Amino acid sequence: MNKKVIMSIVAVALVVAIGVIAVGCGNSAPKTEFADTADVINKVVETYAEDKKFASMGGDLENPVDGKAGLMNLTDTETINYMLHTTDDLVAQTDEIASFVHAMNANTFTSGAFKLKDAGSADAFCTSLKDSVLATQWMCGFPEKIVIFTVNGGDYVVYAIGNGEAIDYYKTQLTTVMGESATLVTEEAVA
Repeated sequence: MNKKVIMSIVAVALVVAIGVIAVGCGNSAPKTEFADTADVINKVVETYAEDKKFASMGGDLENPVDGKAGLMNLTDTETINYMLHTTDDLVAQTDEIASFVHAMNANTFTSGAFKLKDAGSADAFCTSLKDSVLATQWMCGFPEKIVIFTVNGGDYVVYAIGNGEAIDYYKTQLTTVMGESATLVTEEAVA
């Protein structure tokens, strides 16, 4: 082979290698950093306009947090299941759970954030979570809408149920704050 052919082959191989590297780097969505699972929700709620804020609390009965999301005790599955409409199986798939609830009526707004043990199980987790929430027997009214997001490639799952206006605003704020690190998985009426 002559020098021109060898140089052409080397040039093509170099261009292909650079292209593969660039495509591989481009596929990783940016990630949002969180102090803990409560921070996932709090980053969203902190952006609320004054007229969109409401009396709220987070955490659980043993560890209540006023006005923002709080971590829940993973060993108290009964409270988690009651407050967030989950199942023991869903709780077992998590390393950390946070809640944020309307203080006067949880059906008006409830949000939960889950740090998953296995990000690869996020799709199945979201399906089971949706099924569990929609199977709830509501008392004293019921939420109008549910949204479920994965965040950071499935490291976290965040969901909210409540009246349509509150959920639409939460969705807008979450997608603004999280950007490309959030993926909307479910958005539908609860009926």
